[in-house]
Amino acid sequence: MRNILCILLATALLILSTACLAEVTGPAYLGTWVCGRATIVITDEHPGYRIEITWGNSAAEVTEWNYYCPYTLTDGKLVSEPTGVKTDVTYGADGEVAQSVTGYEDGQATFSIGEDDRLAWADAKENAGADMAFERAEIVGFAPTAEEFAFSYFNMIGDGELSLDKKACEALNFAAASELWHADRAAMRDNMFMAWEGLSETEQSAFDDSFMDVVHLLDACYADWAANRATFTDGRDERMDELLAEPLYQEAWQTLLGNTLTLGNSED
Repeated sequence: MRNILCILLATALLILSTACLAEVTGPAYLGTWVCGRATIVITDEHPGYRIEITWGNSAAEVTEWNYYCPYTLTDGKLVSEPTGVKTDVTYGADGEVAQSVTGYEDGQATFSIGEDDRLAWADAKENAGADMAFERAEIVGFAPTAEEFAFSYFNMIGDGELSLDKKACEALNFAAASELWHADRAAMRDNMFMAWEGLSETEQSAFDDSFMDVVHLLDACYADWAANRATFTDGRDERMDELLAEPLYQEAWQTLLGNTLTLGNSED
């Protein structure tokens, strides 16, 4: 596989532009943000974003807020559904939750990234985030495990029962959901190689037989989505609308593609 893919690398791998985005997109919010004793963690929970805020009141007491925001931004901002939950949590000496008291379950909040790249939290219920500016925590993301690479990527693409459009959509979704644009690259390469080595020769051949077809279809989609949208059925066209629209998801796919094409090669 490695020899075949390395030969194809020069012609198959697209160079991803790293130009600055003209506007804030949904994935720009993903990650961990901190301000004093408060931490905001924003994760992708299809078809929207889960926002969890933790504010330490003392060593044993914290206040937590949990919001859900649709993918669609309003004036470049994340606006939660009016189902936000506030909870006061007290921990015992053993580190286990001793008491959990729900403050409300109808909260709503807006989150926005300013020109200074800091995150603002506008709490419509109590104005808890007033005058706070959250800095992005420079945390390297996790990498999928070897098992996840094996079953959700290699075996998925090699599955003879799946249609090509499903394989392409699932491959791009795997890269996006795994947030590979900021994954731990060393761990990712190690886990990919471990997964590949754990496959049987039959499974490896099945992947090789389908992989470039998936690559070519995704290349075509990025080049002209309108001309290829009808290829995707069973709701995958709508999911591809979302996936293709986000530059960070394209970067995630390019990361996965590049590391697949050089699988097993030394980084040197």
